[in-house]
Amino acid sequence: MGSIRKVWFVFFLPCMVVLWNDQPLSAEDVIEQVRELIRSKRVTGADYVRIGEAFLQQGNLKSAMDAFKKSVQLGSRVQGYHGIGKVFAQMPGRGVKAQYYFHRALGEDATFSESQYHLGLLYKRIRPLEAFKAFEKATEMAPTHADAFYQMGRLLEEKGDHAEAVAAYEQQLAVYSPHGEVRYRLGRMRFAEGRYSEAVELFAGLVVLEGDMATKAYLEMAVMSQMARDFDQAQKLFDAYIKRLPENEQQVFFDISLVANDQEQTLLKALPVEERKKAQRRFWNSKDPAPLTPANERLIEHYRRVAYARASFSEGAFPFDDRGEIYVRLGPPDHISRFDDIQAELDAQLLLARERFAARLLPGLIPPAGRPIFPIDGRWEYWVYANIDEGTEFTFENEFYDGRYRFADIPLRSFGAGRIGDLVNVHGEMVIRNIAAITPSLYRADFADLPIDFYYYPAGFRGDNDQTKLELYLGLPASEVARLPVSQGDALVVLERGVVLYDSLWNEVHRVNDRLTFRTPSDQQIQDGAFIPGVMPVVLSAGRYYMSLQVRDVISGKSQVYQQVIELDNYARDAELKMSDIELAFVVAPTQQEGQFVKRGLRVVPMSSKSFRRDQNAYVYFEIYNLMRDAFGQSQYRVEYTVRSYKERGVPAKVLHGLGRLLRLVEKEQQVEIAYDQVGQTEDEVAYVELDLRETEPGEQLVFVTVTDLQTEQSKSKQIRFKIVP
Repeated sequence: MGSIRKVWFVFFLPCMVVLWNDQPLSAEDVIEQVRELIRSKRVTGADYVRIGEAFLQQGNLKSAMDAFKKSVQLGSRVQGYHGIGKVFAQMPGRGVKAQYYFHRALGEDATFSESQYHLGLLYKRIRPLEAFKAFEKATEMAPTHADAFYQMGRLLEEKGDHAEAVAAYEQQLAVYSPHGEVRYRLGRMRFAEGRYSEAVELFAGLVVLEGDMATKAYLEMAVMSQMARDFDQAQKLFDAYIKRLPENEQQVFFDISLVANDQEQTLLKALPVEERKKAQRRFWNSKDPAPLTPANERLIEHYRRVAYARASFSEGAFPFDDRGEIYVRLGPPDHISRFDDIQAELDAQLLLARERFAARLLPGLIPPAGRPIFPIDGRWEYWVYANIDEGTEFTFENEFYDGRYRFADIPLRSFGAGRIGDLVNVHGEMVIRNIAAITPSLYRADFADLPIDFYYYPAGFRGDNDQTKLELYLGLPASEVARLPVSQGDALVVLERGVVLYDSLWNEVHRVNDRLTFRTPSDQQIQDGAFIPGVMPVVLSAGRYYMSLQVRDVISGKSQVYQQVIELDNYARDAELKMSDIELAFVVAPTQQEGQFVKRGLRVVPMSSKSFRRDQNAYVYFEIYNLMRDAFGQSQYRVEYTVRSYKERGVPAKVLHGLGRLLRLVEKEQQVEIAYDQVGQTEDEVAYVELDLRETEPGEQLVFVTVTDLQTEQSKSKQIRFKIVP
């Protein structure tokens, strides 16, 4: 074996790393190296210190003690006494002995800061009031100590002296910047103070590292991104965080048993194991509340809740106790009170919620302030949700003093059978079971705190290659939008639109979003109830789809999401007569131009609100497909319109004119029927009529349209409703 070149002791936290010939060695390697020296009779006291540290790292306290004692005998008194102190510090009930040997080491060398530092660690357990002074003295002895300032910061933070704790953490980084735990705790404190950029910088310095600190940093940055509403970044960071966890921890995040209903869980369990991940992804697709972002905000919130439950409610239980289940299902409670931190309710809504919940147990029962309604002794904690069932309270107890809180048990010996039956109704497990039967989990999207109302409705037409073209007609009331001044007397409106569609199994099949800029409507247009029209075309195969549609006013931040099931008809070219859906419009006119509202040579501007004023004319537009042509290449078909008023004795809208030769007109008290015969030159035709609303009273109207191919006698019908407003 070659000679020893260098032996360094590097202290980080209380853990020692041994470098041999500039390379880190395992405890086993160190032991073998020193044993070789012993066999060669070249061993020194310092060598026994190394072997003692190695045994200590293995947890072999007896061998470590023997090695440190031998080091003292061979002259390494300071390190030897220090090592003996560390061994005693790990033995239950031997704190006084440990203190004695640390002091002996300091007696040999009053500048030996490590014994002073370890006295601080010892005092944290046995004499906490003296711990801070011990660490402070260690920093005086070694101003660049790699951990003492951190320990001081922890004590100050636990005491509530946050400003001083921050100062200690910052000083620790100044003398030892790689300290991961300091970066993590200081990052959390900076985030709590609202100093987000500093927090991000601190956490970003951790994610390049390996180990627990990097994993924790990913979680903290994910939560920060979620709070900043950068959902795309939040989802990426949560994914990175979860991937770093052990497999059993990852499964807690992927488990949907607390957020899926019984039917969804049954379907999932029936699938082969290899198909379940895809099914879980489809499940979360069905919960995605915002098509404007690639991220799934509901899934992000689920990850945050699970991470919080794991961190806060997992003592004595895996993955968490009953509090964790409630948190994952329902989110943060509106109020918490516990036996060692009693918080009386002061908010009127909370007081009313508790009174309503107490009435389930006993009508007129007044809830005790800050104490649970459910009868319980011992260590308790209760949560209040003011907006669930008009007021819901869960009571938990730590019956076995193991840190695990369970739903409080019914005190069977203290009450009669009738009262026990009443207690069952307010028992936490029964309450959450009743809630979950209706809604397994609760979530309110917090990215749309300022909702914006807009109109929309869908209509299907024939697209290219026998696909179906879904047109989504949008209308944003001019009164809803915010203005961005760009020059004197001029302003702009900036809107974002997004739509995502899933197939019947919740696989995503289409997602698109865009940003539009308009000149702001005039005050008169706003007063007249004008709105900004728009259309979003999507080409898909015929079938059933789940749609999520979002519009956001970029300037004000207002946003709204609507979800709907869409049934797209098949308009393929075949021998069957087909008819598109009906589009209501306030303009239908021939045009030579192109544009978002132009189709088949007509400019058709949709009335997305399906509401017309009496001084407006309404248009009914649709398309006809697969008409039979005769020997001369002509098609012959009939279009029959029925316009009905839903108001008793109401006058229906009048048809001003339509396409074709008028065949008949029948006017009744609440209904008008009119038919046109038409000759076409193609298999596909367009049809529309203009309705006169001037004599029609406000209320709902129905338009029923039937198309008949006069050569094949095939018929198709569609209908649509609209309103006439004052």
